[in-house]
Amino acid sequence: MGCGQSTDGFSNYGSSPHNSQFMTTNNSSLTMYGNNNNNGSMKNGGEGDEDLNAKEVAVDRSTLEAYIQLEREIAEEEASNPLQPLELKAEQLARITQEIKEMEVNLENLERETSSYGEQTKDSVETRKFFIENGIQEDPLSPDQEKYLDSANKQEIAAQELETHRKQRDQLAEEVAELEERASTLQAKYKTHDELLSRLFGGEYGSVKENQLEAELDELEAHRGRIMEANFKWRQAQMMLEYACKQLAVAVQKWQDLPTIPTIDLEIRYSVAAETRNNLVAASQNINGAQRYLDNVNFPYCAPGEVDTLNKQATEYVFTDMQSHERHEHAHSCYSTTHKRANALLQWFDTVINTTIMKDLQEINEKVKEKTLELRRERVRLIQEKGTKTQGTCVSKDT
Repeated sequence: MGCGQSTDGFSNYGSSPHNSQFMTTNNSSLTMYGNNNNNGSMKNGGEGDEDLNAKEVAVDRSTLEAYIQLEREIAEEEASNPLQPLELKAEQLARITQEIKEMEVNLENLERETSSYGEQTKDSVETRKFFIENGIQEDPLSPDQEKYLDSANKQEIAAQELETHRKQRDQLAEEVAELEERASTLQAKYKTHDELLSRLFGGEYGSVKENQLEAELDELEAHRGRIMEANFKWRQAQMMLEYACKQLAVAVQKWQDLPTIPTIDLEIRYSVAAETRNNLVAASQNINGAQRYLDNVNFPYCAPGEVDTLNKQATEYVFTDMQSHERHEHAHSCYSTTHKRANALLQWFDTVINTTIMKDLQEINEKVKEKTLELRRERVRLIQEKGTKTQGTCVSKDT
């Protein structure tokens, strides 16, 4: 498959409409001070509810400076955009928590299946001990031994996947907590900003131009939100794919080294085979994770079917495949091919991100910056004008 076949998949970078609404709502809170649902009243210093139309703040140089400083602080907070990653990572945390519950049930079932193969499993179901205790070398495995070996291997894989998921869950929980704190700070600044403008203008727009500029900025922010969401998802997927490529490279090298280890060194041979398997499992998890981030994008390489083949036809039988030259070579071909295709997929990711998404993001950032400055200048003008009318003094121009 060529890259061109996935054009439809990333024409909108794989973003989802419901997430763009999240960004529109929060970015709009920066400017939609005319739409407060507080019926024109708010708490003020413990004095009780006040009629905003009846009492407005005094407009002087300090008011203007406070407004400009608040705008700058909000712009700095928005530069790292904690709101959107918070929603995405919170969704991911909920999903991985559910997956852990399902994996725990699956592991229990595999443990029961493995223990059903005989008394030898009561002391230990570790494949390494089975190898050592039974002295398996070049002799072919019996049918029961092979079934037990495959079952024990599946159990070990399931246990490894569960442990990896638990670590990912813990890391995500920390990231979500940090993002929640940053988002709370930004939302507090949004609220202060809204209250200041509402008190300045009594909950009304200062001018028709301000109303128009605000609507135009909201539209640009919504569009930027979709591009930023796409950029976040693609970069998270890219990071996971980079890990997968490194893990596949280690697996291929370890598998190549295996025939050079004497068959009498059973523990070393098992250790190398286990390390190969562990890297293959981790790589497949990362590739699947990248696909989850971009669930409506068709990957030109390493599609779900290919990863499933790697797991079912190769990874689960790694200890059986190490017993004969023919099976070893077949497995090596499978691992090596997947590694090459994963590298090709990573290059495709780089192309999409650098030539498409970043170009669009740079363009929309410039438009948002220009429109934000336009709106700020109009509001500064209105504040200056209001100060001149109410106090008969001229406030210095500050853009």
